Amino acid sequence: MRLPALALTFALAGLASARDPEWGGLGAVAVSPDGKTVVTGGASRVLYVLDAASMDVKSRIWIRARVGGLVFSRDGSRLFLEDDEETVHVYETAGWTETLTVADCGEIQAAPEGDLLVAIGSRPKPSVRFLSLSDGSDRGRVEVEGRIALVGIDPAGKTAFVLHDPAADAAEPKADRAAMPKDLKRAGQAEWQQRNDGQMATIRWIDVAGLKATGDAKLWYTARSGAHAFVRDGVATVVTYEDLCARITAKGEVSTFEVTGSYNYGRGSSGDRTWIAGGGLRHGALLGPDGAARKFEVDALPGWPEYWGGFTFGPDGTCWGVTSAFRLVRISKDGKVEKTVPVF
Repeated sequence: MRLPALALTFALAGLASARDPEWGGLGAVAVSPDGKTVVTGGASRVLYVLDAASMDVKSRIWIRARVGGLVFSRDGSRLFLEDDEETVHVYETAGWTETLTVADCGEIQAAPEGDLLVAIGSRPKPSVRFLSLSDGSDRGRVEVEGRIALVGIDPAGKTAFVLHDPAADAAEPKADRAAMPKDLKRAGQAEWQQRNDGQMATIRWIDVAGLKATGDAKLWYTARSGAHAFVRDGVATVVTYEDLCARITAKGEVSTFEVTGSYNYGRGSSGDRTWIAGGGLRHGALLGPDGAARKFEVDALPGWPEYWGGFTFGPDGTCWGVTSAFRLVRISKDGKVEKTVPVF
């Protein structure tokens, strides 16, 4: 039975590294490198292939498992699909035939310039796995101690990081919520709580070429599985459901920011990691390189509320979002909702 959205919010902390459509409906979306094809999938266990211009469904492929992540190869000839059993399926896009499956791969993310796919592995030990973005072949792994919450990589495929689950740590004080300053707003309150909850996380940096960890740092900032993470210019960025997002330097220095000012039920970024998208109930925002938020909203549907499920960006900068109501939405760089279609 599907958990109600509110109950599921509190259940997220217990999820494994496999990515699934958190809110039902559609949860994953990707655009081909030439910008002509959009693929999406989610709770219906179907991969939908759409023409980007018309937004018409051209093909439907039965996947058997729920679709959690989608990544195109650099030339668009292959699609990597992550299901909710931490298995990656590789499809030839010319005929949409499956050619390879790779088990024990969760939270896939592409480094297109480096021709790499990064993923979280759990067997026999927690590890960061690297696959060829061309054919899915194994490029090696780095084993680490402790459960991995998040993994991120830079577009060039040179630097990656893992953020481990938070744990009780005597180095951080645990204060009563009543001691929180009264003048703090929403984001400030969330940051104060994390700085005073007696828990810390470890960020570990990885040299991809050498397949080795290069350093780590303890953080007051913590985030759990399901957040969107990446590296740009040597800085790790984490975009969370709670919207207490963070940029973390190699030395462990943390600066926080918001995307929507509410909740990010759906999260995503552009291929070069210069744009971030987040969305909650119908509303959302695009955060550009200038730090300004371009807010958008879709029309209201009758019945149960509609949640954003995920975002991606096309090569021309257009943002594509999917929702729990099985809708695909095209959004311009200035935050204008250009077109919305149901996908079935």
